[in-house]
Formats: sequence, C-alpha cells, structure tokens
Amino acid sequence: MGGIAYSDRTGLVPVVDMKNYPNAYLYPNEVGRINAWEYYFEQPGGMSLEDALSSRKYIVGMDTEKHKRPSQRPDQAGCLDYWRGLCRKYIRFKPHVLEMLGRMQEKYSGRKILGLLVRGTDYVAMKPKNHPIPPTAEQAIAKAREAMKERNFDSVYLATEDKKILAKFQDSFGEKLILPEADYIDYDYDNPKYLASCGANRKNDKYLRGLEYLVSMLFLSRCDGFITSGTSGSAGVMCLSEGFEYLYFFDLGVYP
Repeated sequence: MGGIAYSDRTGLVPVVDMKNYPNAYLYPNEVGRINAWEYYFEQPGGMSLEDALSSRKYIVGMDTEKHKRPSQRPDQAGCLDYWRGLCRKYIRFKPHVLEMLGRMQEKYSGRKILGLLVRGTDYVAMKPKNHPIPPTAEQAIAKAREAMKERNFDSVYLATEDKKILAKFQDSFGEKLILPEADYIDYDYDNPKYLASCGANRKNDKYLRGLEYLVSMLFLSRCDGFITSGTSGSAGVMCLSEGFEYLYFFDLGVYP
C-alpha cells in the first residue's frame, strides 16, 4: 500500500512484483515463474508485470515507502479515509476470492457478527521487540462477552492461527462461534522454535494459506463489530472495511 500510495501521488502506474523475489506464497522452484500477487488480486494499475518490465521505464520501489504505509493503528493516525480510498481505487480481488467470501457471507446471512483477530503461536512466544502485545485468549473472550451483551451480537467470528486459542473460544462460545476455512497450528510454547503440527504437507499449501488468510480478513472487514490489537492484519481489515458498529483495540504496549 505504501508503494501504491507513492504511485498515486506521483502519477506512476503501480505494478506488484511478487514473482522475482522469494516470498511466503512461493516455493523456491516457483520464484521467477509465478507472480503470487496474481493468485489473489488483479494488478492495481491494469498493467501487467511483463509489460512494465519490457517498457524499461520503471522504478523498483521495494521498501522505499515503508514510512508512508498504513500504520498498525490507521484510525489513530487520522488518515483511515485516505487508505480506504486507495483500497477502493486500486485493490481488486480475483473472482474466486470474492466467490469464496460470498459463500461465507451467504452461509451466515442474517446474523449480527462480532469479529476478533487474535494472534498466537510464535508471535506470542518470541515476543518480537517493539511489536504490539496481543491480548491473551482470556482477555479477548472477556471483551467479546462484554461487547455481545452491550451490542446484542449473536455470533462470534474468530480469526487466529493458534489451536490453543481456538479451543478456548470453542469452550466459551460453542455454537455461537463461526470459524474460517483454515489450517490451525498446534504450537509448542515450551519449545518456541518448533511447530508441533501444521498443514505444510497439503498440496499447494502456500497458496491455500494465503487464500484462507485473505478471505478471513475480508470476512472480518464485513463484520458488524471488530476486536483486535495492533497488527498488519488488523490494519488491512480496517482499510478494507467501510466501518464498524463496534470497534475495540487492545492497547497493551509493545514488547521490550
């Protein structure tokens, strides 16, 4: 989004290259062959990567605009309308992404849904310096119960990667809990460099993880209420949404 904002300000055409660099959505043998951005999105400026590179009139903008990207609390920065406007202008999803989202929305149509984004696994265990501290499952559950009582939400949608957090929400909310199509990680907190299990053996696991995560964030952006902490995911949800009836950010400081 920082690169797109720079392009928009300067009259350039934004083109996303997730083909020629290693990234979380490509296996090593796919680098240089597949543009992972185009798994899920149309090119924001309507120009293909191949046309951009063959023009020989391009600027490589990787990491140059980090200071002007959405903050993890875009509402605090007072510029959420700006980032939402850029999303509406440039972020266009592939049809299969919208179809998957549409099936979820139809399935839960008529419900008043409170969405939660709760981080776990290695993020909590490793405590990355200067990153926002997420709530515990117990803190998030307590806030969700409070919001449900105050605003009459009848369902809770949980976005998390952590099986242990998932289990606590299942115990607390039972049939009121809505879950995304996702593979969960059973994380060993006593050995934080080891993932006890994950879905890496699935065919096309990298692509599927990206698809599941994106659709989950989109569904969160369509919920009636949202509870989260400062993360890149929550910033994305905020920028893709048109607003919430209820919004709560946990502000628990940052890891030292």
